[in-house]
Formats: sequence, structure tokens, C-alpha cells
Amino acid sequence: MTKYYKVEYMCSFCGQKVSRLATSGRPEPGNCPRKKKKDGSMGPHSWKINRKY
Repeated sequence: MTKYYKVEYMCSFCGQKVSRLATSGRPEPGNCPRKKKKDGSMGPHSWKINRKY
């Protein structure tokens, strides 16, 4: 079994990438500039795993 040390997450809306340790879990949602709510404010990022290395 391959042991991964880092995981790169990517927001499915804006494409922002964040690398974290494999044991740290997903990043905080934060504010996504491309994901708008009905009231005009920014919505949270939607993090997906991009790659493991």
C-alpha cells in the first residue's frame, strides 16, 4: 500500500488549490468568489481531492 504524505484539494467552483498533510483533513470552507448566494454574498468553497503525493 502506498503511503501518501500530502493531499492537494481543489475548489470545484473557482479552482483554488490547497495542499495539506494527509492526516489534517479538508481545509476550512472559507469564501469562494465564484459561488454566490441568493443575497449576493460569497458562498463556501467546495473542496474535492485533486491529487495525493
